[in-house]
Amino acid sequence: MENFYLFLEALTEYLPDKRATIRYENLKKIMIQNEYDLLHLLYAALKPLYPGIRKEVSKDSGIGTVREDIFIPDLDVVLEAKCTRDSMTLKKLIEEIEADIVHYQEKNIFFYVYDKKKIIKETKNFNVYFNKQFDRKTVKLFVLQPVKL
Repeated sequence: MENFYLFLEALTEYLPDKRATIRYENLKKIMIQNEYDLLHLLYAALKPLYPGIRKEVSKDSGIGTVREDIFIPDLDVVLEAKCTRDSMTLKKLIEEIEADIVHYQEKNIFFYVYDKKKIIKETKNFNVYFNKQFDRKTVKLFVLQPVKL
């Protein structure tokens, strides 16, 4: 579980190694327009590490069907991709995350938030609020806000 956490953290913290064939300049060409783009990239990165991984898994929550973006059965982890958009408010994002926490049955829930619209003004407080135990579920949240130089 710790390796999975470190992997997701590395996706937000580090530039590619200078020996990599994908150069930093080429990374700028990868455009994440919506949650499906983000989901596709996360799944592609995780599939070689976790062969049992499943994408867009529908499950019965007891009060209806929920769709988990990525489920890793070996770790009892659900990974939810969130991508902010023009019509999304901070309140709406928080409501979506809280609803997912309530409905998912897994012990470990990870959120990867690509805040391309930069609606999260206080990322540190946002992380502190969500990175904890909720109803015996471990929640980890990662926020990535694109930087334009």
